[in-house]
Amino acid sequence: MIQTFRRSLFSPLLALFVLSVLVLSTEATAQHAGDIGLRVTDDRLEVDGPIGGEDSNGIFYGVFGDTGFPGYTSNPGFDAFPGTFPPGRIGFDVLAGLRRWDLKTNTWEEPELVPERMSISFITLERVVEDEPLAGFDLAVQPNGGWHRHLDFEILGDESGTRRSGVYRLDLSLYATMGIADSTPFTILFNYDASEAEVAAAFESFEESTCPGDFDGNGIVDGADFGILLAAFGTVNAELDLDGDGSVAGADVGLLLASWGVCP
Repeated sequence: MIQTFRRSLFSPLLALFVLSVLVLSTEATAQHAGDIGLRVTDDRLEVDGPIGGEDSNGIFYGVFGDTGFPGYTSNPGFDAFPGTFPPGRIGFDVLAGLRRWDLKTNTWEEPELVPERMSISFITLERVVEDEPLAGFDLAVQPNGGWHRHLDFEILGDESGTRRSGVYRLDLSLYATMGIADSTPFTILFNYDASEAEVAAAFESFEESTCPGDFDGNGIVDGADFGILLAAFGTVNAELDLDGDGSVAGADVGLLLASWGVCP
């Protein structure tokens, strides 16, 4: 009688355990629509996607409250197929302070004018994005060589707890600890109770933006671009002649420095 009872109890427990393992295994390898795809090309990390959609040219989208908790989302996640990476860790860095789209001026508010903050966390790890670039954190590559992670994003209010509706902008890059070069910069736009017009205008701002001085096309005006300009100093080079006066000179250096940093 006791043995029969134990067998009857053990069977559903075993079934539950097996089901849990299968769910976790599926979760670890599944490709989620809307997530950011990861791959390695020529020893460099690359992001693409969103998965299941047309290539967004490095602009991705998340909606606060999509999981039922206002001001919080775990989307988009990051997906890499099994076998993509050797053992090691993948992490992120925040390249600029938090920005918010201003529909009235049709521009991105500078970080110092945005009182809201954004929390990025994973279990006990957390970073809070405010006005400055920020070093992120990294997570282990899965045993199968994939990297399927959903970070927790939360929009935090100002000192009074107020959170304005709108579209918030997070500029990121990914790094690896295995000798793989960093990804080019990419952006996630987060919708917090924004109107359709705000979302559309925020996306359109990237189509209209220019980045004078980003000669190597990595999304940042930095020392590499400065070196390219200096190497051509005093020559006639239409691609590097930022002010269009016919030669690469001091005025072009000034324009490059004025565009220094992450491209708008």
